Amino acid sequence: EGPRYYPRPGKLIGDIDPNVTVQRGYPWGGLGLRVSTRGFQWNNPEARDLIFWEFDIANISAYDLPVSGFGFVTDLSVGDEHGGDDDTGYFDTYLDMAYAWDWDGIAVGGRIPGSFACAFLESPGVAYDVIDNDEDGLINEKRDNSAGAIIGPTEGIDNLDRFLRFYNIKEEELRPHYEGDEDQDWQDGLDLNGDGDYAYFDATQQLWFPDPGETPGDDVGLDGVGPMDINYTGPDIGEGNHQPDFQEGIGCEPNFAVTDVSESDMLGLTTFRLSSYTERGANFWYPSADKEFFEYLDSRQFDEYTGDTPQPIDFLFSSSTFPFFAGRTERISVAMLHAYENLATLTAPGHKAPNLFELKKIAQIIYEADYRFAQPPKMPTLTATPGDGKVILTWDNVADQLTREPFLGNINDFQGYKLYRATDKLFSDAEIVTNSQGVKMFKKPIFQCDLIDSISGHANYGAVGGAEFFLGDNTGIQHHFVDDQVQNGRTYYYAIVAYDYGAPEIGNGISPAENNIVIELDEAEEIVRMGDNVAEVTPTQKAAGFVDPTVAMQSSSTTGNATIAPVIFDINKIKSGHVYTVKFKVDTLGHMKKNEKDRHPMDVVLINNGLSVYDVTEGNRLVYKEDANYFPMDNMIERDDRAVNYLMGRTRPVQGQFYRAGEIITDSFDGVQLKLSGMNGYMPTQVYMPMPETGINRANSGWLVGSSEITLTISSFEYYAFPYRYDIVFTDDDSAFVNRLNKKTGITNLDGGEGNYLFDQAFSFYVINRLSFDDEGNPEKMELVVDDINANGRFDVLEDRVLVGAAVIRTVGSSSLISWGGTIFGIDFQKLDQADQLPKPGDIYRLDFSRPFFTGDSLTFSVDHTLAIDASALDAMMEKIKVVPNPYVMTNAMEPAVGNKYLNQRRRLMFTHIPARCEIRIFTSSGVLVDKIEVDNEPSDGTIHWDLLSKEDLEIAAGMYVYHVKSLDTGKEKVGKFAVIK
Repeated sequence: EGPRYYPRPGKLIGDIDPNVTVQRGYPWGGLGLRVSTRGFQWNNPEARDLIFWEFDIANISAYDLPVSGFGFVTDLSVGDEHGGDDDTGYFDTYLDMAYAWDWDGIAVGGRIPGSFACAFLESPGVAYDVIDNDEDGLINEKRDNSAGAIIGPTEGIDNLDRFLRFYNIKEEELRPHYEGDEDQDWQDGLDLNGDGDYAYFDATQQLWFPDPGETPGDDVGLDGVGPMDINYTGPDIGEGNHQPDFQEGIGCEPNFAVTDVSESDMLGLTTFRLSSYTERGANFWYPSADKEFFEYLDSRQFDEYTGDTPQPIDFLFSSSTFPFFAGRTERISVAMLHAYENLATLTAPGHKAPNLFELKKIAQIIYEADYRFAQPPKMPTLTATPGDGKVILTWDNVADQLTREPFLGNINDFQGYKLYRATDKLFSDAEIVTNSQGVKMFKKPIFQCDLIDSISGHANYGAVGGAEFFLGDNTGIQHHFVDDQVQNGRTYYYAIVAYDYGAPEIGNGISPAENNIVIELDEAEEIVRMGDNVAEVTPTQKAAGFVDPTVAMQSSSTTGNATIAPVIFDINKIKSGHVYTVKFKVDTLGHMKKNEKDRHPMDVVLINNGLSVYDVTEGNRLVYKEDANYFPMDNMIERDDRAVNYLMGRTRPVQGQFYRAGEIITDSFDGVQLKLSGMNGYMPTQVYMPMPETGINRANSGWLVGSSEITLTISSFEYYAFPYRYDIVFTDDDSAFVNRLNKKTGITNLDGGEGNYLFDQAFSFYVINRLSFDDEGNPEKMELVVDDINANGRFDVLEDRVLVGAAVIRTVGSSSLISWGGTIFGIDFQKLDQADQLPKPGDIYRLDFSRPFFTGDSLTFSVDHTLAIDASALDAMMEKIKVVPNPYVMTNAMEPAVGNKYLNQRRRLMFTHIPARCEIRIFTSSGVLVDKIEVDNEPSDGTIHWDLLSKEDLEIAAGMYVYHVKSLDTGKEKVGKFAVIK
């Protein structure tokens, strides 16, 4: 009672200045306490209705406080329909939780209110009373001790049964541990080379990398960051010393001291009070009345509201008492929980709140994991470009490439992307998926893509209210989407979220998590901030006279013959005048012949499994690449290793991927995409009897000169090693080619079997490989062997078949040994009736195979987007100018929704097909100027909105109006009219 005395800043409590008088009030500052607070939340479906508050309260005075407590007094106002005068609540001491709800279940506007709860996750601990307050088998544990000495597996445990049950471990799992690691969860690292750390520095890349085979465990030093983390900058204090480290105010290693919340002998919930404003005032239960208020906080009483008439009430939620010693810090964590509950269940005896109870269990998982919980992937950045009746959306790849999940050992648990679209700023029209209780829980995406792996469908774990997270259909990842289900002039909001696959192995499974969607509005419901993954866009028609950008192929130096077409994807991102080069990644599977001496130089089996695009204008800067580790959608497919082994005669698997058949499209780079067709690999479709579709490039095959009924049959599988361009040249020389083989074994027919072969034959035609050259620079001549189909021992040109293959020539002593290198295709004329129908001298037939690109292949193209206007097209299009809607009747879909009843309607109509630079004047029907709009749009934007306000910012009257549009580039004019009906 009377004056109180407090220290001046910087002085201890004993240095009281009697000249300083402080009247009765909040005394906390005078006790020498320092309080730091932070709140945090995860956007996981299971945890998003939880908010965590962590308090670090330090006694920085020179005095011990023998009796202290911690508590909340909360003014509820749940629902707030009656000014907050109809709340009630209850408690659960087992869960250390207090909760409250609206008495009649009616909130503002007749809506159903949620329920609210507070729960201790970490309450003050009493480390000196020799009592196991939290019943974990340990006494007097605390969170600011040093590592101490190494002790035996069961040393430091007061009650072994309680310890094993509380921490869910078996006795044989106990191990020697440091004294300060009371719960034995700090993990030492594995330092194989004994150099005192777990990483090495690459001077070339100026980056740190983990030592091969080594893992740091929790021995990562005071910064808590180890070599497995993306933001690792090298060893720090305590890293690699094989003991847990903690320094107050500096840092701490995981699973120890301040980062290990279970190392505290917690009191939990000790008091729960419900009191009305009148009751609190009559009993002086306010902070200004120290004695009475402390007794209220420390009453060890648990109230249940029994009044007949609801009234404004507060609830008290506290934990006490504990000694607070000088220099010590108490760390307290409280979860605020929010859920929809059944009012009948809440008001029934026992006041059960099952959804809040489930949330508390989720919070407990987070607590037991030392506040580390499953996080969503890295947030992607979204870009949206308006088009005519479409929106072009692209996003970066940081989520699928850079995500690391600390909760799961820093693995990359990225799984896919979901794209949401809404017409309101809060995305409420996208949130239509409900849980089993009818509560809106998930948004419905307009597009989803996910990794091609074993994870797909609904997650049958971590269900929230019966709703399971949909993981995708193994479509493959892409970073672009074109939404053509939009209307010009209407504003849309898009959000791209990356999601993971959750943690199915933890507890009953933790649901997958996705990124937040953040749009902050001011009091006028205007956007003041959007997350990087959110975009606002209004699709529009092209401006009158707009000239589209062009892409031009400049050069092509390729052996591969797939079709590649660069196309404009996003005109707002293209770099006009830039030149790009496309190069290819080639994978070598091996040779057709197992014996090296029998190999032809060209019989190497190749596939394409990647490409790179370089910006030549910017010094050959790499702007895009695909390979087996990074590719959009299903551009690449896994190789059939069994087929490869059979084909190559191998016993070891061949790993990798290659481009699939059909048209494929790259992701967008600098506003451009590549469309490719014919990039298929060569793999057989069956394993033991490979009979694949032949890889003939039919567009480039056929008679170059002449015509005849010729039949070409491709070998079953050996042609894959020789997918080149062959010309069959017919002459008037009966010996234009003579069979050269002097080793006449190792030949297979077209089916891979034996044949009746005739050697030393002469032919009036020869076959050359246009892509392979001999030592003199001439096209390589292929070897020809007769397969004697009619088995009469002679070559009958109308009945037998000529096999075309590669000749392997090697020197043996002073002579050359010529052997068969592989069967590529066969030629026969069995469909002809007589010899005079055979091809004539000078005729040439070309057989071109589909083949991969080689390492040296490249294509070069340029992009041009000169900001030019086609005057004649501009003038012609201005005749199409319209006002939409016409007539304007009360409202239209282009107008943004307004949630606040005190805000005005945002009226708008739209002018279409206008020039990018023009002037619009609007008149009344009597010729009075109402408003003037000066348009200076992007060259591609041919629309403008008008807010139906006069030049004095007054609402216009209903009636008929006349507009006049004049192009500032050509002078072309257009006059029209529209009506407004309010």
